[in-house]
Amino acid sequence: MSEKNTFETILKWVVVVILAIAALKILLTVLGIAFFLGGVLLFRVLPIVLVVWLVLKAIEWLRGNGRGSAPTSTLDV
Repeated sequence: MSEKNTFETILKWVVVVILAIAALKILLTVLGIAFFLGGVLLFRVLPIVLVVWLVLKAIEWLRGNGRGSAPTSTLDV
C-alpha cells in the first residue's frame, strides 16, 4: 500500500509541475504581447497623437485669437 501512495504522490507532483510550466508559458506569452503592444503604442502612436493634438490646439488658438472666448467653466455660481 505504501508503494502505491508514493507512486500516486509522485504522479500528482509531475502533473502539477507540467501544469505550472504550461501556465507560466501562457503567462509569459500574454506579457510579451502586452509589452509589444505597449511599446508600439508608446513609441509609434503616441507621438502622432501628440503632434495632431498640438496642431489642433494651435489652429484653435489662432482662430480664437481675434475674438473673445467663452468661459470654459460650466459651474453655476
